[in-house]
Amino acid sequence: MLALWWFARVVRRVDWPAVWDAVTQLGALQVLALLAVVAVRQCLNAGPLAVFVPSLGLRRAVSNDLSANLVATVAPPPGDVVLRIAMLRSWGVEATEGIAGISLNTLTYYVARFGSPTLGLALAVAAGQAEPAYAWTALSSGAVSLAVLTALVIASRGERPAARAAEWVATRAHRLSARVDPGAWSDRAAGFVRQAGHVLRRGWSRAMACQFGLVLSEALLLLLSLRFAGVPASAASSVTVVVALLISYPLTALPFGGVGVLDAAVIAILGLEQGPWEAAAVAGLVVFRVCWMLVPLALGTVTVTRWRRRHAADADAVRSATRAG
Repeated sequence: MLALWWFARVVRRVDWPAVWDAVTQLGALQVLALLAVVAVRQCLNAGPLAVFVPSLGLRRAVSNDLSANLVATVAPPPGDVVLRIAMLRSWGVEATEGIAGISLNTLTYYVARFGSPTLGLALAVAAGQAEPAYAWTALSSGAVSLAVLTALVIASRGERPAARAAEWVATRAHRLSARVDPGAWSDRAAGFVRQAGHVLRRGWSRAMACQFGLVLSEALLLLLSLRFAGVPASAASSVTVVVALLISYPLTALPFGGVGVLDAAVIAILGLEQGPWEAAAVAGLVVFRVCWMLVPLALGTVTVTRWRRRHAADADAVRSATRAG
């Protein structure tokens, strides 16, 4: 809330005509460069899903990711998950494989999201730019990342505990409904953990390379956005820009990717508030947000529309589930 309040003060103080001028003066080559980075970002974002669901392929993984991102933005949960599963099913992906892949994709992203400040701290130390606040952020956020990582390792080897837990729950549910089969629940739980553990052990390194590559591609997108908007290296070096995003990255867990709050944190770390480069910095962040949020939403609209035309029955089921949610 404090960061959001601070950003609101910046918004009121900024020379918005200057921001608009900076945004509208982007050249064609600059726009193409930004879109190229967005394309790389989307491939890296979908890479872990393609790793964990080998039968899917990267092209369909990108379509699935863009479509789910659109639904998650405009509809309440679990609409995005319902859409993901429906798309995978329409492409012939087995349910257990698909759900395991989606789950692992999400969890490995959380490892990278909360592990980014640790990477940012290491880069700041190497560049001689470390601050005490960076260490506290890296420590607290890194603890979350480590906890998720530990849970992944335990879960990947917990086939028997998962089966026993599912059977225990189903046995009690059986008292309320005779249709609940504890044995079937146990088998499905064991099968899910077995599938998840297998693909996790096989593709862990590639998936994490994609996840941290995703974070670094977004840092590159921010750097280009600031440079194209007129923020020179003398005002914010490339290393400082990358560190600013890495340290602030856990804020993307907030609604709408932490819009406003993340931006305030980045500007504060760069030290560009109330200076001659403030308007240019805000313009750069506007460009960054357009590329980071609006371009993927536009692409998601295209992918959802194409999929709905080809798989009308599955699309109708998704709409019904989303309304129910």
